[in-house]
Amino acid sequence: MVQGHAIIEPDRSLPHPEQLEKSVEFGVALPSYGPQATRLNILDTALAAESLGFDHVWVPDHLALPKADAERFGHIFEAITTLAYIAGCTRRIGLGVSALVLPQRNPLEVAKQIATLDVLSGGRVTLAVAVGWSAGEYANLGYEFHNRGARMDDAIKVLRTLWRGGRVISYQGPFYRFEQVVFSPPPVQSGGPRLWVAGDSPRALRRAVLLGDGWHPNALAPQALAAALERVRPLLGGRPFDVIVRTRLTFDQPPPAEGYLGGDAEAVIAQLRALQAAGATGVVLTFVAETQAERERALRRFATEVRPAFASHPTTGRADA
Repeated sequence: MVQGHAIIEPDRSLPHPEQLEKSVEFGVALPSYGPQATRLNILDTALAAESLGFDHVWVPDHLALPKADAERFGHIFEAITTLAYIAGCTRRIGLGVSALVLPQRNPLEVAKQIATLDVLSGGRVTLAVAVGWSAGEYANLGYEFHNRGARMDDAIKVLRTLWRGGRVISYQGPFYRFEQVVFSPPPVQSGGPRLWVAGDSPRALRRAVLLGDGWHPNALAPQALAAALERVRPLLGGRPFDVIVRTRLTFDQPPPAEGYLGGDAEAVIAQLRALQAAGATGVVLTFVAETQAERERALRRFATEVRPAFASHPTTGRADA
């Protein structure tokens, strides 16, 4: 059963602000990669995000990048392990991967790992999946790169089948097949965690609409977001669908590029409202900071100066219909 948040029509008169407020989710990208990625920085950011009322925290995924592709993500904590640690240190906040490179993992293993995390966290997991971009990483892990899109589609169906099926499950697809697998315990969330498809391309959006609960693009400007959603609106048929944009926020500086957020609180609020009017139901924010203290100050500033402009809407998982 697919659940999510309603998309706001971009080509009609804007809803009343209270309607906009009800749909927004705010997530925080944890510093789990790069020079600031340490256990304490990851933990302190997650604890600060929870105490300040953010809806979820997020980590990226890479496993075996070759040196040529590893400038940004060479030093990175493994995603699912990190979220398991954070789950044990928190009580309310949602937990997500943004985004798991699904075709370079065995989907049955992923289904089991995510189901286990959902049970142990009390139903707080959301999973965004992507096809990835590093052919070298695929080669290092022993997976084919050029058919990753087709395998992605099949792998998503594997996750759905295992999370929504009974205790003993079989599956026959073009790439993945298994017989009489005992899959227990199932996820806490009915039908499994929310499953988003990440990626900015029309193909990624179409995959999200046909196979997912939502779309997770990166730093799309409002006009581009509205135009992309308008093209797939007939496929949605009015069903609930999450649109959660991942972006970066730098307070007191102009946005460094289109699709990013910046400026004072009033400017950030206006930028977020523009995203909502274009169809976004939430954002995952990377708070640009040079130190952990600066990052936590930015989180507190967002919570006190920006978040009050929007209705509180904690989401620790998908509710049953």
